[in-house]
Amino acid sequence: MSTLFLDLGNTRLKWATADTCGDWLAQGDAAHDQLDTAFAAWRAMPAPGTVHGACVAAPALREQLDTFATAHWGCKIDWLAPSRQALGVENRYRRLEQQGPDRWAAVLGARARFPGEALVIASAGTALTVDALTADGVFLGGMILPGYRLMKRALATGTARLPDAEGRVHDYPTSTEDAIETGIRTALAASIDAMVGRLQARGETPRLLLAGGDASQLAALLNTPATLVDNLVLHGLAALAFAQPATRPAP
Repeated sequence: MSTLFLDLGNTRLKWATADTCGDWLAQGDAAHDQLDTAFAAWRAMPAPGTVHGACVAAPALREQLDTFATAHWGCKIDWLAPSRQALGVENRYRRLEQQGPDRWAAVLGARARFPGEALVIASAGTALTVDALTADGVFLGGMILPGYRLMKRALATGTARLPDAEGRVHDYPTSTEDAIETGIRTALAASIDAMVGRLQARGETPRLLLAGGDASQLAALLNTPATLVDNLVLHGLAALAFAQPATRPAP
């Protein structure tokens, strides 16, 4: 029997099913206002044995998924809450109730895919999150910034003359559109490079992981070569679901 994993983010739902060996069977995604496309795909699949999810979206969207799971599969969704320890990772976030479950799942997914490595995990979506993990498995914390589109929207709505328009990146922009484009992408890339530098200053040799819908916007501007990855949240949920009991979350 398969297991279904859900990443209910700020703008989209991503999902995947896996067999008992942890191999992906099917996957998809849907915008918040198009959850019916996910529901249609799920109705066409065999019912999963269990469902695991990470949610940072509005409670009403989570309730839609809970209602579907109960009505069609007779099961409840196991929604992730950050923990102090899981899969050999120590979580040093000061207040766990403030930490997004998606960030914690992404850290665990990164650790599962690149065990024993220091990692900077940058997810460029609605927000840009940049998290740091040491080689010996200590999650040090990280940063949250407005993402690419949020920055553009803030300039357009918070000023009288700056447009929300497409531009190009140049070393020395000579148009307002290009100045905005260059400024936003440079700021986001510089934040990622700063976290790499901080881990290096601790004596680590971090691998930079870059994920999210806007990852391609930033890769060329980074000083550190990046490994592009997809669905770290789903990989983290799967790693937890299939973990041995001794490595499962500790409160």
